[in-house]
Amino acid sequence: MVDAQETDVRLLIPPTPDAPSAARDAMSQFEGRVEEEVFENLRLVVSELVTNSYRHAAMRGNERLEVRARLRDGVIRLEVEDPGSGFTAPHDPTPHAESGWGLYLVDHIADRWGVNRGRVTEVWAEFDVD
Repeated sequence: MVDAQETDVRLLIPPTPDAPSAARDAMSQFEGRVEEEVFENLRLVVSELVTNSYRHAAMRGNERLEVRARLRDGVIRLEVEDPGSGFTAPHDPTPHAESGWGLYLVDHIADRWGVNRGRVTEVWAEFDVD
């Protein structure tokens, strides 16, 4: 159910509690263009990555998270970039933990993911849609 047209989403989000919701809403560009499961997984992963950035990047009020997603050649690539320098490797949270599930979920839901560090931190995830 992949639409032949390419799709690009780019969003600059202020570091507020509404950031994950805004990122999820921006993914609506992919609704109906990919399988429902892929769409829901994309929304979950973008929410988790934006939440991590919002909570851990120590951003100032004038800084923005950048969220990019694109559909090309049967793959959605999602990128979340923030000015923070830190990053925590995924770990297996305890079964009753109320937090710490974000990167665990990303690791188990995305087909591929990784981190690019430099002047900014970019966490990316890819979803096969064909």
